[in-house]
Amino acid sequence: MGMKRLSISILVLAFMSISIFGAKAEPVAPATRSVLPVAEATRPVLVELFTSQGCANCPKANRFLAELAEDPNVITLSLAVDYWDYLGWKDTFAMSDFTARQKEYGEHLRARRPYTPQIIIDGETLIKGTRQAKIRKTINKLAETQAQGPQISLTRENGQMRLEIAAGLAPKNGAVILIADYMPGVQQIEIAAGENEGKVLDQVNMVTRLRPIGTWNGEAVSLIIAAADAGSCVAILQEAGPGRVLAVTKLEG
Repeated sequence: MGMKRLSISILVLAFMSISIFGAKAEPVAPATRSVLPVAEATRPVLVELFTSQGCANCPKANRFLAELAEDPNVITLSLAVDYWDYLGWKDTFAMSDFTARQKEYGEHLRARRPYTPQIIIDGETLIKGTRQAKIRKTINKLAETQAQGPQISLTRENGQMRLEIAAGLAPKNGAVILIADYMPGVQQIEIAAGENEGKVLDQVNMVTRLRPIGTWNGEAVSLIIAAADAGSCVAILQEAGPGRVLAVTKLEG
């Protein structure tokens, strides 16, 4: 009797082994949870040129910026500084706000001193404005490797503008929203004194005003703001500092 029970037990164990190891496993559906989508998109590269009509090396950088402005994947802005005005010619576009922005970049990027022509790419790379090959290489590299940021849009609405920023991951040190009003295209300026006396300078996408709009904490934003002074503007979302650009878009007049 004992042998019979042992045989039955062995057969049962053998059958269980076949069922466990020989049978095909059924797929198990992964656990799911509700997650709010975060809209993200690749974006243009922002190139800011700090320039001056009283700087002998700036005309070459201005012309180069005009070439970069033809690239649809690049947004270019010229900001005229005022610290060369004492050389005999007062820059017609210069503003102390632009000089302050350049100095803040310099402190953030640990530059020894401000100079012209100077280019800041995406708020994180500083290059002399005449080093064309290096500038192009840096732009191309950033275009390929930049982290995705929140979607941003700027549209006209009833004589004003609507700025919308999607939800996303905000940097730890915060992010600021700026509007740069600018004159689109090339402005030709005759210089009557100073280092560029007698020359006609081509100046590109000259910024006429920088407007701080607010901060961004990662939540979706929709704002109605005043229209641009010059008819065109660029909306910039960047780390406080000023630091790395997170998103950028333009609205041309």
